[in-house]
Formats: sequence, C-alpha cells, structure tokens
Amino acid sequence: MLNPEVVSKYMDDLGSLLLKLGISGKPKQIWNCNETGRSFEHSPVRVIAEKSSRNVLGRTSNNRTNVTMTACINAAGQKMSPMLIVKGKTSVSVHGFNTEAAPPGSKWAWQENGWMNDKLGEQCFRDVFLKECGSARSQLLLLDEHSSHESFAILQLASENDVQIMCLPPHTTHILQPLDRTVFGPFSAEYNKACSAFITLSTNTASPG
Repeated sequence: MLNPEVVSKYMDDLGSLLLKLGISGKPKQIWNCNETGRSFEHSPVRVIAEKSSRNVLGRTSNNRTNVTMTACINAAGQKMSPMLIVKGKTSVSVHGFNTEAAPPGSKWAWQENGWMNDKLGEQCFRDVFLKECGSARSQLLLLDEHSSHESFAILQLASENDVQIMCLPPHTTHILQPLDRTVFGPFSAEYNKACSAFITLSTNTASPG
C-alpha cells in the first residue's frame, strides 16, 4: 500500500480538507492520536564487550506485563495528557503502578489484556481529546483505522463538537503517522535505555536475554 499513488492521493486529500476546514495555517488545530504498547521485558541496549566476543548477554526483566499508552500531539508540537491502560479486570489492577510518577494529568484505565478497545477509545476521546484540544474550531484528528478509533460513539461526539476525523491509508502508518515517526520511535529507544540502566543497578530483578 505504501506506493506513490496512495501517498499522493492521501496528501492531496489532506491538503484539500485543511483548506475546507480553514486550518491550513493553524497547526494547533491539527492532531494525531495513536497507541503504543510497552512490555516490562524490554529490548536490551548494546553493551561493550571484548573484540571478537561471540556471545554477549544483555539483561532483561522476566516480567512480561504490558502497558498500552495512548498519546496525542498536534502539528505545533503540543501534547495532551496520556492514557495508560494496564492489564486487569478492575481498578485494583492499577494499584501496582506508581501512578504519581506518571506525567501530569495522566489517565489510567484497565482492560483484560491491557489493550485499547472501543469503550476505552470513546473514554479517551471524550475525557482527554475534547477537554484538551482547546476551544478553537474546526479541529482535525488524524487516526489509523483501528476499530477503536472509528466507533459510532466517537464519530457522533466528533460531529457534535466540530472535530473532523481523517484516517490514514491502511498499512502506511509506519511512514505517514506523525507519532510513529517523531515520538514512538525515540520513546522506545529511551525506554530501553532506562530499563537497561535500572536493571544494571538491580540485577536481582533481571534475567539473561
């Protein structure tokens, strides 16, 4: 799907929509929202070893707990409060996390697998996006085609609040989605560095990997 014809059509459609909404020169009203998952069993960073060493072990946590993070940024570089989704069936699931150390304004939620679903997608749109996008209208929100982004409840709320939702072409988000290109990649690298540094100081919690 990532070919010149698809990308060109998407860019043309995006440009036309920005002109139609009157926000082509208003980056604070152009948003991108998406999720990324992080496991406590991270990817160890490179380590220094003797030249010609064939087997160099890194250390990772043996805890495979997964947390899903929903992030939202605009074309002006501003960000909204993240939503963090942990694995569990009740609010007790959140008690094992140091919620006070999370970014200010973080919203915490739980789901059986620690994943985003339609209900949480609606909650995030209503309690985070609509409350933090500002009073200016119209607003444009770029999303991928995950089902939790296109529920009837979200589309209805968007229509009622003069928020236009535009979906990225399928199988192109690794190149076209702003969050994937500018936030999640660097975040993943820094997350792995932080985990490796922590485990280096806390070797009793780690296992060779």
